[in-house]
Amino acid sequence: MPMQPQEQSTLNVKLVHFTKQNSPDEPVQVAFAVTDDQGKEEIITGEVPYTYDLFHLFQENNWLNIRRTGNGSSQAG
Repeated sequence: MPMQPQEQSTLNVKLVHFTKQNSPDEPVQVAFAVTDDQGKEEIITGEVPYTYDLFHLFQENNWLNIRRTGNGSSQAG
C-alpha cells in the first residue's frame, strides 16, 4: 500500500540501499526507509532506468561537486 502524499516536514527519510552499476545499461535500484510523525516506518523502493536521468536530476538541482582529476589536457604544464 503506497504512502499518501504528506508534507515534507513530517517525514524522516533515510536512504537504505543504492545499487552499484556494472554497465550503463543497468538500472540503479534504490530503497528508502520513510518514517512518519507517528513513528510508522515504511520501506519504499524504486529504480532509475538510466543513470543519465539521475545525473541530470543532480545537475538541474546544483547537487554536484565538480572535481578535476588533473588527467585532462586542459591543465597547464
